[in-house]
Amino acid sequence: MATELQFIKSVEVTSSTSSVDIDNVFTDNYDVYSILVTDFETVGTTQTALHLRYIDSSGSVITGSTYDYAYLQMDSNTSFAEVKSTTETKLKFNEVDIQPEGAGFQIYIYNPFNSSSYTFANWQTASFFSSKLRGTKAIGVEHTAQSIRGFQLLEINTRPFDRGKISVYGVK
Repeated sequence: MATELQFIKSVEVTSSTSSVDIDNVFTDNYDVYSILVTDFETVGTTQTALHLRYIDSSGSVITGSTYDYAYLQMDSNTSFAEVKSTTETKLKFNEVDIQPEGAGFQIYIYNPFNSSSYTFANWQTASFFSSKLRGTKAIGVEHTAQSIRGFQLLEINTRPFDRGKISVYGVK
């Protein structure tokens, strides 16, 4: 895999929100993109997870049951676990639960702008959950062949996130 990163866009989350759209970042300039999410923190103490949905070429968030993912959950205090799900409405990343515990993610997105290909992803995460370190290694796919121009990060458990930085890079 190529390793030269070309900066495209960065968004800083500084106040309570349940979702953030990063639109118009995928083009035909790159086949592979790297997304770095750093210093992600949530409000309160209820368990939540960060999720990703894609934004199609018309600017609509893809909410259909067209996402599949699988990951290896690696907790620091127990056995590792395999998690998988098909026909979901989003890709799932790592959980966090107690403020100010946080998380970070590195996500690679493959062929998002190519309307003849599915959009694949792989990611790795690190977070604190129930006062322990949790890591994941994961893969996912959005299985419709369409042009994707951006993505949405969101939580779905009515627990907003209030801090984080999302940076998008093209991979040469």
